Amino acid sequence: VIRRILVPTDFSDSARQALDWASTLAREFKAEILLLHVVENLTVGYASDLFPVPMAEVYEEISGYARTELAKLAEELRTSGVAVTERLAQGTPSAEIIRIAKEETVDLIVVGSHGKGLLDHALFGSTTERVVRKAPCPVLTCRPPKSGGKA
Repeated sequence: VIRRILVPTDFSDSARQALDWASTLAREFKAEILLLHVVENLTVGYASDLFPVPMAEVYEEISGYARTELAKLAEELRTSGVAVTERLAQGTPSAEIIRIAKEETVDLIVVGSHGKGLLDHALFGSTTERVVRKAPCPVLTCRPPKSGGKA
């Protein structure tokens, strides 16, 4: 039985595709969606060279954006009749996804296969791979829609 579906998002097209699948499943099974965004830890040395602002400010800026985007997605889901809880975490995406899936007793993880940008295609792909290997429950991976039309 599927009661709780974890949907990690980085707000990419691939993550959007995963959310569409999850919302269909949630309606079918009358399940709740746990919508998660993980703010990655920034390496202090690297970041402090680039940003002359305190790291806490950078984290707050990124978190504020993420909270706003999560709220928009959650509102869309609620409008379509899906129960949803928003969650923001900080750390390594794959580790946080797995930790929260265990903590929240999730029945299914629905995740996009790739993130934003060219480099993120490789990075998010590896995040997805780690989640598939270590998740405490089944994982549905969703490819992004083909450009120029619906998948």
